[in-house]
Amino acid sequence: MRSRPFIALRLPEVVHPGETFDVELSLESASATPIDFVRVTLKYTQTLWSMGRQDVLQARDRLVISEEVAGRGRLEEGVHGYRASFTLPRDVPPTHRGLVAELQCGVTAVVSIPWWPDAEESGDIVVRPAVGPRPRTEPFTGASARGAGAFVEVSLPDRTFAPGDMLTGAVAFGGLGGRRASALEVALVGVERVDVGGQRSSSETHRLSFFRDLAGTHEGQEVPFRIEVPGDLAPTFSAEEVSLEYALEAVLEHAGGRLVHRVPVDIGSFAPRPGGDAKRPRVGAARWRAVWARAGERAGLSLREGVDGLGLRGVQAGCVVEVAPVDERPAAGLGATVHIAEPWGLDLQVRPRRALELVGVVTGDPGFDGRFRVRGREDAQVLAALTPALRAALTVFPEVELDDARVRVRSAVGAFDGSVLDLFLRQIEALARAIAAAGAALPPPASMEPWLPAWRSFAEESGGSLQVGPMRLTGYLEGARFEVATLFKGAAAAGTRVALPLEPAIEGAGGGALAAKEALAAALREQVSWFRDVEGGVISVGPEEIAVKLAAVLGQPAAAREVLQPMLAAARALRGERRGGPYR
Repeated sequence: MRSRPFIALRLPEVVHPGETFDVELSLESASATPIDFVRVTLKYTQTLWSMGRQDVLQARDRLVISEEVAGRGRLEEGVHGYRASFTLPRDVPPTHRGLVAELQCGVTAVVSIPWWPDAEESGDIVVRPAVGPRPRTEPFTGASARGAGAFVEVSLPDRTFAPGDMLTGAVAFGGLGGRRASALEVALVGVERVDVGGQRSSSETHRLSFFRDLAGTHEGQEVPFRIEVPGDLAPTFSAEEVSLEYALEAVLEHAGGRLVHRVPVDIGSFAPRPGGDAKRPRVGAARWRAVWARAGERAGLSLREGVDGLGLRGVQAGCVVEVAPVDERPAAGLGATVHIAEPWGLDLQVRPRRALELVGVVTGDPGFDGRFRVRGREDAQVLAALTPALRAALTVFPEVELDDARVRVRSAVGAFDGSVLDLFLRQIEALARAIAAAGAALPPPASMEPWLPAWRSFAEESGGSLQVGPMRLTGYLEGARFEVATLFKGAAAAGTRVALPLEPAIEGAGGGALAAKEALAAALREQVSWFRDVEGGVISVGPEEIAVKLAAVLGQPAAAREVLQPMLAAARALRGERRGGPYR
């Protein structure tokens, strides 16, 4: 009576390109069985997926090698051993499991039995470059474009690293023009690139980050960083249609915007650097920090420096994110604050709705409206800010408070479980992305919408920026920073405030403030033809700021230049400067 034999495969775990290896095959037959052949096949397959890995776009064999270890005959009862030998081509890429592409090597053994189901067994083999000598060390320095604005410099001891290395270096920045630098993120980023039939796509597969709050850090000052390269990190490779590339990415957040500089680096299979110390497993608080560090690296966040307890901090979608355990009872768990990069200026307030409390602004989302009380200056702007994506990102958290500047959330989940922390950090990242998308699409107040092009134009002309939500802009005139802000009465625009910060503050200006205020008022009446028509406003002069509140809405904000010129002259007079006359 024929039977299907039991197949046992013995394979090497790791094989290097160009290497010859053996596959041992054991067949255990319960009875004498006729066979057509026993064949062992080495196959290297490439599979390309759609984003999200829902559909297979392409599946093909890059390599197929077969060896017939037995021909037609009879497989007697008992155990039979065979051996097959294969040589991997030198140009075969390493095993890769990315977001879109999957490159996998495996061995299949088939016993063909006539008029009977065949017996088959398979196993996978990891293809990895052989460990080789390190290339000659080449120190590197580079910088982003040094134009008229901000720039970032990066210094590295080398641009070639191996899994298990400590990637160290330093970053410096300059060209901020007196504006404040707020945060620095340095990350080792892996990008998978796929090119099939002229269709190209790229996906970020790895991000290992170092984060530094730059409060107190000056232009030109070195900021050192350290990033541990995981021992199992996939190496750099480039093959037909698929490649994996790495770069060191430095991201500088400052008052004028965001600057990104990338330096290509290579991750290869090289011998360990001399002097490396063995590591032992960590437990207790050390283990918790390791759990948070690993979860933070996966989310692009880093352990907060100089903090004894646990906490992560970093930048996601342009928002500064802070995550920490919450110890208060009974709401212990995880909490996070997402700081909005540029406050929205909507007088927005979203908080839990109390029992029997009116809804406030109605979004039309029953689940959201049932949980939260929403207020804001103008309903249309509030509804535009609370996009479906933002509402969905907020409702996953049991506790939520949102205003124009930040959102605070809490979840009553474990703070020391890696999988729970990973899920919470993914939810925080989704929240940060929803906030960034909502802020970028904010509409102006309805009463100011016709004037939006003029405000954008003036912000650009004055080298400043515009906050669309409150229709407030900052700019520069004769090297001095100024602000033009729309004032509201309810939802309607009701006036304009023009302010000139005194940078630095003028010591002793308080004594001459009354005289300066009277002189400024006289100069405005004399030099600004339309000022008498809106003179219902208020003029204030102090050591830190000169401001004029106009009882009119400036549809054309460029008219503020006429008000700013006497204000600049007043500032010079307070400093004791003379230019042909106190207000000339």
